[in-house]
Amino acid sequence: MLTDLILRIRSLVRRPTVERELDDELRFHLEQQVESYRRAGLSRDEAVRRATLEFGGLDQIKEAHRDVRGIGFLSHLGRDLHHGLRQFRRSPGFSALAVLCLGLAIGVNTSIFGVLNSVLLRPMPVQQPERLIVVSRGDTASFSYPTYREFRDRNRTLSALAASMPSESDLDIDGSSTFVAAEAVSGNYSTVIGVRTALGRWFSSDAEPAAVISYTVWQRQFNLDPNVLGRTIRSESQSYSVAGVAPREFNGTFSPLRTDIWVPIGTRPSLVALQEDRTARTLMLFGRLTDNATPVQASSELNTIEAQLATERTSPSEAVAPVVADQVRGIANVGNRRRAQVVATFLTVVVALVLLIACVNVGNLLLVRGAVRQREFALRRALGASRHRVLQQLLTESLLLAIGGGICGLVLARWTNAVLERSLPLVQGLFPLQLDFDLDWRVLAFTAVVSLATTVLCGLLPAWRASRTDGLVAFRGEIVVGAPRRRPLGLVAQVVMSFVLLLVAGTFVQALVRMQTADPGFAVNGRLYAYSFIPTPGITPAASRQIYSRAIDELKGLPGIRNATLSYALPLMPTGSECAARANGPRTPITTGGVDPGYFRTMKIDVVEGREFAASDSPGNANVVIVNERLATAFWPDSSPIGERVMIGCNNDATPATVIGVARNSSIRSLGENPQPHLYFPFAQRYSGGLIAILVETSTPPGALVEPVRRTLLGLGQGIRVYTVQPLSEHVERSYSAIRWQTSVLTAFGLLALILAAVGLYGVITYRVALRTREIGVRMALGAGRRNVFREVVGQGLSIALIGVVIGEVLTIMVGRVLGALDPDIQPPGIVVLVVTGLIWIVVSILATYVPAARASGVNPLIALRYE
Repeated sequence: MLTDLILRIRSLVRRPTVERELDDELRFHLEQQVESYRRAGLSRDEAVRRATLEFGGLDQIKEAHRDVRGIGFLSHLGRDLHHGLRQFRRSPGFSALAVLCLGLAIGVNTSIFGVLNSVLLRPMPVQQPERLIVVSRGDTASFSYPTYREFRDRNRTLSALAASMPSESDLDIDGSSTFVAAEAVSGNYSTVIGVRTALGRWFSSDAEPAAVISYTVWQRQFNLDPNVLGRTIRSESQSYSVAGVAPREFNGTFSPLRTDIWVPIGTRPSLVALQEDRTARTLMLFGRLTDNATPVQASSELNTIEAQLATERTSPSEAVAPVVADQVRGIANVGNRRRAQVVATFLTVVVALVLLIACVNVGNLLLVRGAVRQREFALRRALGASRHRVLQQLLTESLLLAIGGGICGLVLARWTNAVLERSLPLVQGLFPLQLDFDLDWRVLAFTAVVSLATTVLCGLLPAWRASRTDGLVAFRGEIVVGAPRRRPLGLVAQVVMSFVLLLVAGTFVQALVRMQTADPGFAVNGRLYAYSFIPTPGITPAASRQIYSRAIDELKGLPGIRNATLSYALPLMPTGSECAARANGPRTPITTGGVDPGYFRTMKIDVVEGREFAASDSPGNANVVIVNERLATAFWPDSSPIGERVMIGCNNDATPATVIGVARNSSIRSLGENPQPHLYFPFAQRYSGGLIAILVETSTPPGALVEPVRRTLLGLGQGIRVYTVQPLSEHVERSYSAIRWQTSVLTAFGLLALILAAVGLYGVITYRVALRTREIGVRMALGAGRRNVFREVVGQGLSIALIGVVIGEVLTIMVGRVLGALDPDIQPPGIVVLVVTGLIWIVVSILATYVPAARASGVNPLIALRYE
């Protein structure tokens, strides 16, 4: 076996020498046979003739030896590649069109796979990422501090376990404050994650008054100053010394949101207060596997530890999903990862359909070209070429097209990725998004695999048909013309797939229009908002409330301001999820928000029953709430809710409150949604510090009051910080930025699919007309009118489009269900979307068949009768 392998390698590396040796050997054996016949008494010529007949053709024997040595295929491949390139030079228009179609499809597939790679597949840029795991439970990855401590101390499959609490925070540098995403982490965070610093070091304990800043902060705020180490910065109510700078490629564990500051978990008073609270699940847990451990073993051990803890505790434990330890790839945060996975998977299906359309399109073009080359294939068959050789030749030509499409696709993917990166700011909310869309080896391998797959998808059927060409065709001097009437399935499939993609894009456009035109249930025009935070140590929540009360009074005194109020968060950003129930009734999931007196007047949300909050609804007084109409109808369908008691909380320690009012329904999570059960708390009764939203009603354009509002709030002193003073309309538009981005992407893909399918329809109809030139000439010579021929050709294309549209309409139900599962804001396509999408394809089919129809109706009967 080793000798055979050596001989095969030698045949590849030293091919001229081996060929010369083979030729010498064959000629030696032939001469030996000739000499044998001459010794038997035959003449030289007769001996050569008999030896040649007995021995066989030298070229055939050489070919058999090459096949045995395994180099025959390579020899054929080289000749096929050379012949394929010559064919492309002879028909540059066909080659360019096929490569462009495949390049566009492979490019968008490569680009979307790059997104999928970035958010789901690529390991984090840390040391030994294959040993890093994230701990989750069902759809959540949040755990309490006591659970973290118990998992950390009792497990044996993890060399270490770290905790992280991602949250919004502020970063104050030399008096300039910005709103950033932050992580409060345990002291072993850098060791567990496996991340070093670009400069300096990570803090080593939970309570060290040191912080690590992101590379972006170092670049923008400190101009990459190496003396940044030791500088004092502030975050919330604490001061920190800059200990290090994170690497440029590390975004933190809350990706795709970019974390800008990491601080020890023990320096946050709010987190220290929760270290014994088992119900406060605020921490993400990350672990590093020991050398021989697996994620499955870690999951099993953590669940065993949790079962042991449940038996040790006297209080009953609530039913929870099992603990799962997953290897970290792409986005580390479980919630963000799963949302990204749904979107990325959906986009992958979309671009796969685009690729399939392109493959069918190029396959149809190859069928056209194969029909024109029937005489060539027949002649090769007549000269002795096998079906296998013809098939290999045509698949090689398809491979060349796929390689050209792959190269074109990579170029397009780089441009598309740059566009996607530039579009991220259009999608982000309060915090910047940061994803790496670089084309790494996974993306390049994916492009290679897709290119090889397109070779089979595009070329197999045309090559198989061409290899069946009858050798007699070459001598009859004709082209078989029976095939054109049997080939509408590929075109119908193209129409169906492109129609479905257009329908998907139209459904997202429908959702976007609905959001843009929906009545949110609150006033948007003439409203201004600002985020504010008081980080000064020693200021109690009561003192903060007094400061904000003074802020509201001063804002109301500014020219152009009619009213002002406070809220935990802006509309379309509910502050939390809770449960509510009537006495002894079942719990219902709800959303909640804390608002100040005057909120409903400022936002023009009518209180249809009862009263608004008042200054007397303060801490120490009875707990009161206002419910929206949806919640009131669900709990008290036949009676007034005013004065009724409602239990708030998802655990056994639910808090009772009295309903004092019913507010009109308004959009809670997104514009255009169905009314959601919502409950309002008095701002004063629930406020315990942190970020708050200030809402202002103006009598002048709100943009003109941005600076006066900012100056007024900063003039309150007490270290108050003010972020993002903007018209409320900008926040409302930003709330549907993700849908707008998805709509743009899907519309681009839908139009690309439409163009590819239209080109395919045009090419095949043109091919049919070319093959039927003689038939059309005979019909016109017998009296058929040009108008009749024109209508017939257009009718062929229109009938194909109509069949595809009808099938696509039938698939509407399934498409609507898939989109509804993807995003609750997406509703099934309406009648307008269905009609418009169908009309688009009908118009496109008429345009695609107009030129072939005009050519057919312009055929000269005399020339057509002489047509070969």
